[in-house]
This record gives sequence, structure tokens and C-alpha cells, in this order.
Amino acid sequence: MLFLLATPEYNNIQSNTTKVKVHLRNGIAEIFDLHQDLMGKVENNLVEIETNFENKLEKFLFILQDAVFIVSTKGLESNVDFKGTSVYVYAKNVRQITSSTSVEEMNKQYEQKNAELEKETEKLNNLDSGTSNSKAFLTSKIILLKDEVEFLQRAVTIIKDLKS
Repeated sequence: MLFLLATPEYNNIQSNTTKVKVHLRNGIAEIFDLHQDLMGKVENNLVEIETNFENKLEKFLFILQDAVFIVSTKGLESNVDFKGTSVYVYAKNVRQITSSTSVEEMNKQYEQKNAELEKETEKLNNLDSGTSNSKAFLTSKIILLKDEVEFLQRAVTIIKDLKS
């Protein structure tokens, strides 16, 4: 089974996937080879995959932001030679969780982004009303930073829950 996880800055392709587990709006889906076509929004921001690499079963866990999930038995790209079930996950952002993933490191990333957000918010508050272009730019930057801070905060919470 083919698994593709893509974001604007990240791609992960696994061609030896044996199982994909995801929480969709209508329940938990476990995808195996020859699964029916399916599409949905990932609800709990997690997707787990199992692969068989050199006769060794490996599990991978990903935390996702605003992800859609597609299962296709025909493939989405006509030039792909892969025949069989394909699982596509498209997300705004992703973090892979492994046994070596550090809660402290993820929390440090969260704190850095949160400090950057506070700095940009302060800049916006200090602008006078005559600079509308600067204000519009800062407002859009703040919206993106808020989104990223919320994602990192969720990631820290999920990692803490998984480690305990």
C-alpha cells in the first residue's frame, strides 16, 4: 500500500505500508490493502501508519494540522506506476512523533513562536492608523503565527499524553 503525507514544506512517501489508522469525523478508520475509496477530514490531528521494512514492523505517528485524508484504489496521479490502495494525507503542518521526540524541544519551539507572536502583536498595537499597508501585513503575519502557535500547543499536549 502506498502512503503519501504532504504539506507545503514536507513530504513523506512510504510504499511498503501495511496499515493506516486515522480518526475521521464518522469514526476511526483502519486502512489495509484493497480498502474502499474514502475521503474525510482528520479529526484528532493524528495519523498512525505501520510499515513492513526488511521484515520488521515499524510504526510512525504524525501530528497534523488541518488535514484531509483520501484513500484511493485507482490512484490520484495517472503517471504513477503503483497499482493498489493509496492513502494520501494533505495537511497544513506536520510533526513526526518518535520515541526520541522530546516534549522539552517541542515546548521550546512553542515558546519561541509564542514570543514571536507577542512581538508582532506589540508592533501592530504600536502602529499609528496612517500606515494601513503595514497594518495589513502585520495582521496577516499575526494570523499565521497564531495558527502555528495553536498547532504547536496541541502538539505539546498530544506528546505529553502519549509519553505518560
